[in-house]
Amino acid sequence: MMDPGGSPGRPPCGAAHGRTWPRASAAEKAAQGILAAVMAASLATGVLLTASPTGTGTHAVLGLPPCGMLVVTGHPCPTCGVTTSFVLAAHGRFHEAMVNQPFGLVVFFLAAGGLICTAWALATGRSWLPLLTVSRNRVLALGLILTALGLVSWAYKWSTM
Repeated sequence: MMDPGGSPGRPPCGAAHGRTWPRASAAEKAAQGILAAVMAASLATGVLLTASPTGTGTHAVLGLPPCGMLVVTGHPCPTCGVTTSFVLAAHGRFHEAMVNQPFGLVVFFLAAGGLICTAWALATGRSWLPLLTVSRNRVLALGLILTALGLVSWAYKWSTM
């Protein structure tokens, strides 16, 4: 048996588990490359920035305006503190990131994990489509879980400011 890009005698990737992992098309490889570059740039930016000691406002160093909701109401918006937590996590300060804005830590780990998975897909030439089409219910569940985590993190941030 010959793996479509591998060596003779090896079953196709994933065949041991009853499925095959298809090769990525040129368009998929381009999309994977762009996504990998965006995640790598985000992580590198997190390393280069210094977290705001106030727990919010780190994004202002990037030329972005202050949070309108925070300025007008004095209460944080759902994303207040996410950039600061991301920067803290990029510096290995995971506990501080969690205490500051838990969802920022989630975003950091999604970016880091996504970069690892994307690099693997690019290195092996494998497609992501099986991951995206496994089950719409799983994708919906993941979206709902992330939304719930975001809302809980917002409530937490609201209560700490």
